[in-house]
Amino acid sequence: MTGPADQPALPTGTEDVPEVPGWAEKSVRDIFATLPTHDTRIDQIRDAYLDCLAGAGRTQDLDMEHDRCRQRALTALEADGLLATAALRDLDQRLAALEADITANI
Repeated sequence: MTGPADQPALPTGTEDVPEVPGWAEKSVRDIFATLPTHDTRIDQIRDAYLDCLAGAGRTQDLDMEHDRCRQRALTALEADGLLATAALRDLDQRLAALEADITANI
């Protein structure tokens, strides 16, 4: 029998889909790995942040979109009580520096 597959089609390597540069994704994962708290909720926030950055690559004001992504992640971490204020401040600075590198290398 022919027809659609049971699973949805996934994009191939040649399709145009939003993504974060590989070096930036590794940097984000490294930054989050150094956090003093390890929790699956932090992993989910990290992944949502990466998804947000990937979508920001197609906007006119990249810095504003990066800020929005970072603030959403920080707000989620703070609201869930996952990080102390000092750790949040440090994470904010490290992610902002990474975002500046992403912008400079696009």
